[in-house]
Amino acid sequence: MLIRLLHSRHDRHLIILTLTLMSLLLGACRREQQTAGTPLPTIATPAAVSAATTAPATQTPAPAPSPTEAATATATSTATATSSPTPRPATVAVPDGWVADVNAVLPPTGRRWEITSAVDPAAELAAGRAHIALVTGENGIPVAQEPFVLAVPFTTEWEAVTLSQAQEIVNNGHTLVTVLPWRRLTPSLKPLRVDGVHPLAPDYPLQQSWSLAAAPGYEEAAEELANLLPSTPPAAQTVHLAAVGDVMLDRALGAAIRNGNVDYPFANVAGLLQSADVAAANLESALGDVGEPAAKSYTFRAPPAAASSLARAGFDVVTLANNHALDYGPAALSQGMALLQEQGIATVGAGQNAQAARTPALLTVKGISLAFLGYVHVPVEGSPPYFDTQSWAATETTPGLAWADPEQIQADVAAARQQADHVVVFLHSGYEYVPAPSEPQTTAARAAIAAGASLVIGHHAHILQGVEFHESGVIAYGLGNFAFTIDGRPETAILNVWLDRDGVRQIEFVPALVGNDGQPHLAQGEEAAAIRRNVYFLTDLLNASGR
Repeated sequence: MLIRLLHSRHDRHLIILTLTLMSLLLGACRREQQTAGTPLPTIATPAAVSAATTAPATQTPAPAPSPTEAATATATSTATATSSPTPRPATVAVPDGWVADVNAVLPPTGRRWEITSAVDPAAELAAGRAHIALVTGENGIPVAQEPFVLAVPFTTEWEAVTLSQAQEIVNNGHTLVTVLPWRRLTPSLKPLRVDGVHPLAPDYPLQQSWSLAAAPGYEEAAEELANLLPSTPPAAQTVHLAAVGDVMLDRALGAAIRNGNVDYPFANVAGLLQSADVAAANLESALGDVGEPAAKSYTFRAPPAAASSLARAGFDVVTLANNHALDYGPAALSQGMALLQEQGIATVGAGQNAQAARTPALLTVKGISLAFLGYVHVPVEGSPPYFDTQSWAATETTPGLAWADPEQIQADVAAARQQADHVVVFLHSGYEYVPAPSEPQTTAARAAIAAGASLVIGHHAHILQGVEFHESGVIAYGLGNFAFTIDGRPETAILNVWLDRDGVRQIEFVPALVGNDGQPHLAQGEEAAAIRRNVYFLTDLLNASGR
């Protein structure tokens, strides 16, 4: 069974429900005025489906040729045998939101296209106001197929539906649900999984087909346009980033690695990390076997083989901008960076000088380029010897970390934005075990977003913190511990982020728990629900503050 639906941004929208059972096509939806923020789909008659998806009969008049068209036709008829006729112009009616997509693929020469936005492109075609219409369904030249989603506010404690429940919502509406194409999703909304399947998965059942219907005489133009429009499915144009918080591979996890079990730290979660296009973490320790411990309360150094543990688990980039990266001095920092790079893991937030520490790591996935930056801003330690992490800030001539100065962050982000489609900033900041972000933390994170970052990923508090939604980006203030032997709360999560060329499309928290020895595993049942509930509560507080 296949459900198909079209949703427009206008207060009025069209929803089409198509149930395919063997070769029988039944059902349809009519447009209905929706109340503010509450789409109410309804079932209409089969005739409505025909009017919305079928090209007009041959007697339907097309728009009369404009003077330009007439002149072109005359010029063509009198041209010499060696001249190439100029294709006549074509007016194309497309749904709201498609105009930019279609214009982007049109060539600068050849046929003159006029792309117009319409609530009902099929009606424009039938009325003779367009030569070609982009319509839902398969009665025309197929051009695209995309998932549509049942979206609810991000902090709603509702994660999934069955296929039959999805059909019921599409048919009758729901006060919390907005039905829209995946590409229209915003981070403050989340799609309900259908039978546990994410909208970008190949077997996701809610799909919308698009076709080009043409008036008589414009079939060739429709074929030409169909060949120009991209047929790549959304999953092939979307980067899936999986991010986690503090990873500290010393203590019990370091012992397992030293004993030869390099896969142990991430054995329970590696599959999820490896399934992402890019996986990222905060490496909360030195890495290697050189150097002496710094004069501070806690010093950590993971064994050299920990670099292999990270690579085998699927990590692609780690930030070193934190209060433990130089626990064993500059020599250990250099060794650790070299070990990670040997494993194909990019590092950010630290370097041989300030310029290197602030240099982004650039990755390109599915044609989308990402620039990663890392910064640290944490308080002075509250117990003797009162270590100040800012003393590790890199200078023009000495190695160290990228300190989270808001003005410097904005300059770095602006520069990185010139090199990549999206900038992702790691921010190690806040107060330990305090759910609310600190003032330096919010100031630095918001500076990054204001300068053009699409995403800020935070850590340091050792607990999960909330998410702040901005028009141009998302701030996840704290992801807590992830792989860390520590006496602290076990709740953590993997943050899934989906980005397309326009920005962050969706975020999702996958709840997990840190075991007594520091090894993470996925949370289940009420434990998972409680973790999400806490993140949603903290998120509501942040976004209700008015900033």
